[in-house]
Amino acid sequence: MCLVAAACAALPDIDFFGWPVAHRAITHSLAFALIGAVVITAVLFRRDQWTQHRTRIGLVLGLALLSHSCLDALSTYSFGIEFFAPFSEQRFRFPWTPLGDPTGSLAGQLMQEALVVFLPAVLIGWLGLRRRGRRLMSAT
Repeated sequence: MCLVAAACAALPDIDFFGWPVAHRAITHSLAFALIGAVVITAVLFRRDQWTQHRTRIGLVLGLALLSHSCLDALSTYSFGIEFFAPFSEQRFRFPWTPLGDPTGSLAGQLMQEALVVFLPAVLIGWLGLRRRGRRLMSAT
């Protein structure tokens, strides 16, 4: 499940590798995240053992797909994201764009991503594990 979610988080950049669509367009859209999550869940998690969890799995995969677009919308080094493709070609960036070192320094970029992406992700993961541990302890 975790490997599939990680692959989903990277999947929107398939348009970078010679797909016949503009980069950060349809593959970064809300429609792609929704349809992709439904299709991937239906194909990879169709066995009976997943029946009770299929909705939750689809939601997680959709969020993984959408997380990529949201992180790209935090960057200064793009023209924006077509969140509403194929219905609109308008590109959006979030008002706060902390990613994208104007000097082009790799070290600066890595530091920004560590502070804005990695640290919050670790904190959220830790809080989730802690909450789950409490729930397991109270069930026994």
